[in-house]
Amino acid sequence: MISKLFSFIPHAHKWHDIRISRKGAICPSGRHYFSTHVEARCKSCGGRLHKIYYRDVSDVEARRWLG
Repeated sequence: MISKLFSFIPHAHKWHDIRISRKGAICPSGRHYFSTHVEARCKSCGGRLHKIYYRDVSDVEARRWLG
C-alpha cells in the first residue's frame, strides 16, 4: 500500500530489467525503418517504460537515454 503512495511522489526513476531489441517499425510518416525498442521497469515505483527509436542506436546510447 505504501509503495503505491510513493509512486505518485516525483522521483528519479531507477530503471532495471532493461531489454533492448532491434526490430523493424513504421514511423509516424509511414516509412519502414530498422529501429531500436527499449523496455524497462522502475525499481522504486514499478512504472514501465517502452520507447521506440526510429534508428539503430547502440546499447550504451539507449541506456544513457533512459535517464
